[in-house]
Amino acid sequence: MKDSQNNEVRLEDILNTTPIAVSWSSLSSGRIEYINKAFSELFGFVLGDVLDTESWFLRVSPQPAYYQNVIAPWIHKYRDNASAHDLSATLFCKDNSVRHISMCFSTIGDKQLWYFNDITDHWVAEERLRARSDMLEMVAKSSALKDILNVIVKQIQQESPLSLCSVLLFDKDEQCLRLGAAPSFPDVYNQAIDGVKIGLNVGSCGTAAYLGQRVIVEDIYDHPYWADYIQLARQAEVAACWSDPIMSSKGDLLGTFAIYKRFSSTPSEKDFELINFASNLASIAIESFRAQEALQKRAYFDHLTELANRGYFFQQCETLLNQSREKHFPLAILMMDVDHFKKVNDEFGHKTGDLVLQMLAQMSLSILRRDDLIARIGGEEFAILLPFTEKDEAIRIAEQLRESIESSMVLSLDHQEVFFTVSLGVACRQDGDCTVDDILNKADKALYQAKAAGRNCVFLAMPQSNTLF
Repeated sequence: MKDSQNNEVRLEDILNTTPIAVSWSSLSSGRIEYINKAFSELFGFVLGDVLDTESWFLRVSPQPAYYQNVIAPWIHKYRDNASAHDLSATLFCKDNSVRHISMCFSTIGDKQLWYFNDITDHWVAEERLRARSDMLEMVAKSSALKDILNVIVKQIQQESPLSLCSVLLFDKDEQCLRLGAAPSFPDVYNQAIDGVKIGLNVGSCGTAAYLGQRVIVEDIYDHPYWADYIQLARQAEVAACWSDPIMSSKGDLLGTFAIYKRFSSTPSEKDFELINFASNLASIAIESFRAQEALQKRAYFDHLTELANRGYFFQQCETLLNQSREKHFPLAILMMDVDHFKKVNDEFGHKTGDLVLQMLAQMSLSILRRDDLIARIGGEEFAILLPFTEKDEAIRIAEQLRESIESSMVLSLDHQEVFFTVSLGVACRQDGDCTVDDILNKADKALYQAKAAGRNCVFLAMPQSNTLF
């Protein structure tokens, strides 16, 4: 810093002993003339790597415009002052790792003396506390699971800006992975992985879920786990993937958390710590959501058939009926009752009767459309809400249900074949103010007409009379 060689060496020796990263540059040329040992350890650069202040900041800034929009105005503001106020920034190191630093500079003659404090650990701790708090608040407010998982994914991507992350949810029944959150991936990738079966050589995530252990793939294009998914990886522009199975507190598989890189990469200890944090946070979110889902299911669904219960059906029926009146779309309701159900219970036992109700539920769900709603509203009686459905279509659906159930059968506990039938009443919303009770009463009366007519048939409630089909 001074003309005397002895004084300059003495100052360098002093600066090399400080744990704070320090450099100095020429104010007139901007050329960086010195960096201390702590600077090289923090950022990975040696003096030959850094030419001048502007080019170095452009190299390490997260966005090309960051220097122009943030750093350059800050330097200009304090250029003529003895020292600048601290500026917090996120900068890349030579090895592409990320550091969160607090920096300032002092002007002494023709020199700018720069100081860089590493605040990464403090920043990460604060950000993780905030992310955890935000997630728990969303769980408490029963936010959508996708939104909760997006908070986690974005937090990890903020800590590791060169990473892309995804959460996949395990579907136990289908033994596959469903898309949970992957906001930075293209739609073509998300669509391709949604529903992929778990197993060996099914990418990093499918394999991690199958094995129940972490899978590290440093080079996607040269690894057997990805042999069948090379083209998909190219479309997503990823080259490495580290996947962790997300496990419940009881050790059950919930899904996977994955960190992808756009270049071949070996995870560091910090990367392992990051994926552990993400997996644990995702586990809490998924378990909490599923616990709430189970409580809601118990409140709104019948435990035997897993269909909607009476309360939930009436609630949805009221909502759809109001919308039907306001928006003038058709709506129909079916009432369905198992014929001679008491006889089934008396002859074969109540457990066989339960099997009949479960079979009826399965058959009905296989026939009804996505927007239709079927509920067990009592004993062997069921109600079906058919939105956007005219009379003829409602009758067709009722007949399809009747015929399919008539041809079905269950085995009693002593392996006897038990056949059963149903009767159905159909009612459609009429113009004018029609309440839920009104339309249900009409369907119920039509059902009793079907019973009186000999059962195993469909009756339509008409304004003046009931009609058999």
